[in-house]
Amino acid sequence: MTRNFRSVARLVFAVAAPLFAGCGGGGPKLHPVRGKVLYMEQPAEGAIVVFQPLNSGPDSLMPSGTVGADGRFSLRTHSHGEGAPAGTYVVLITWMPPNSRERETPQNQLPPKYASPTESPFRVTVEARTNELEPFRLTK
Repeated sequence: MTRNFRSVARLVFAVAAPLFAGCGGGGPKLHPVRGKVLYMEQPAEGAIVVFQPLNSGPDSLMPSGTVGADGRFSLRTHSHGEGAPAGTYVVLITWMPPNSRERETPQNQLPPKYASPTESPFRVTVEARTNELEPFRLTK
């Protein structure tokens, strides 16, 4: 398996796994998080943004969002609701082609560093308030 494929597979699992978990009572305190993703200064419509806690473990929540046509996204912590728990995160971003489900080995349209927890240049601290983030500006 290539390194890029493993990173993409990890992100897909992080986003999809909570969808299959049961809904529990209570849950973590979530705070609104909104931002924008631009690739070469253009909106990265359809890109997936995942916030991975810096000190993540097997039970860590990974809030995620999908980038819209205007480049904007808002985070959701699946099975818990809109927003993200307070804390510091590494931001992982993948952008698969629209027809990626039809391909045997779809390729992320972004450089691999943006999907790597160790290479991503983006770190964010979610605070106990509404969080309006500066745009994530991605380059080749």
